[in-house]
Amino acid sequence: MILPNFKTCLIASMVAVLCACNSEIDDLVDKNAEQKDDHDHTEITAKGRLAISHADIANVSVFNADNNSLLETFNTSNVISGLYASPNFRYAVLIQRAENYVEFIDGGLFTEDHGDHQHSYEQQPELHDLIFNDSKPTHFDVSGQQAALFFDGDLDAGIPASFVLLSDESLAAGKTLAAHSFNNAMHGTAQIRGESVITTYRSEDITSVLPNYVEQLHIHGDHFHQEQRFAVDCPALHGSAQNHQHIAFGCSDGVLVITEKDNVFNAAKVANLNNFAEGTRIGTIKASEHSELFLGIAQSKLFYTIDPASAEMTQLAWQQNTENTVLASALDRITGEFYVLESDGFLSVLHAEDDWQVSARFKVLENPAGNYALAASAADDTLYISDANNQTVLSIDTHEQTTKTILNLDFIPNQITWLGIAAESKHEH
Repeated sequence: MILPNFKTCLIASMVAVLCACNSEIDDLVDKNAEQKDDHDHTEITAKGRLAISHADIANVSVFNADNNSLLETFNTSNVISGLYASPNFRYAVLIQRAENYVEFIDGGLFTEDHGDHQHSYEQQPELHDLIFNDSKPTHFDVSGQQAALFFDGDLDAGIPASFVLLSDESLAAGKTLAAHSFNNAMHGTAQIRGESVITTYRSEDITSVLPNYVEQLHIHGDHFHQEQRFAVDCPALHGSAQNHQHIAFGCSDGVLVITEKDNVFNAAKVANLNNFAEGTRIGTIKASEHSELFLGIAQSKLFYTIDPASAEMTQLAWQQNTENTVLASALDRITGEFYVLESDGFLSVLHAEDDWQVSARFKVLENPAGNYALAASAADDTLYISDANNQTVLSIDTHEQTTKTILNLDFIPNQITWLGIAAESKHEH
């Protein structure tokens, strides 16, 4: 089993926690609730913070979205290859895949359960002591209050793949929730499902790093036991997502859908359409609790809905101009709105609640060029766009459909993520 390393002398023990098994974290919360409450019951209505990685430089800058001021620039161990927000948006997850390294930044905005109320905190951001230096960290998949961080391992070096489960609470404690190590390397993924994890499996006879099966693991203490390997295969597996009842995995021949009913999991394949060109396949999947349909993406701009109930795949005619390319995209994991920035400078909003149909389309950029990244706020209807060519960050009011430049940077931005306290109104969206 691959264990995390720490910058300090603190050594994290692996904790047996998931849902009802979350005993240690519950104990921490109970102790906090028992402590005397000597402070005001404050509520912070901050717009949040923006963590922005620098292109080609091992730095991440954190900005205050209320006044657009720079709070801190952190020196990271390596240039960031992947930037994500933790399940409750407190931490920035700093993936450094080529160097087998993961760091975390505490954004400084968070809430704690104090028994009779939720207490909000507003602190300076800081680089967390917790690190991982396991082989090729890649996918970071959030499910509710938890996330799975998947390490691909190294096929040539004989290093097996692995994953760890994390939450904002476990990160605050400097610990993982649980961990699992596979028998071989693979470019895999893991979807947390209560006390189970639906994850990938690569047969020994497969020479590619892409998995070809899916299996169910069940948590037992600080490790997992295999419950089943689904008989339906998923060749060249890449991409996964889940909604209320289903988990989907992209395969070269279609989409493998795992259905959960009464804690029993079954697998079925939704085949590719007959008109798929040779080499076309679903390699990215989006999902939301607001829809039973999945959104499958092929070749960056071919969008398809996948219906588990009818086992049908349907192409979406979402583009007004099919000559456009996709510059960047982002899913608001609270509202289920999928934002897509096209090469003509228009932003399309596809809404999960409307079966992933385009609910809005409006101009946000003039003559776009270069690299862009998107980040949705969990505090309001704001979408942020980082523009590498102009070294700026734009704020988009997606409700009013207005755009303004809020940051002129002295560095070239690469990736961006929003950190902060999610507003209740977003959950009720």
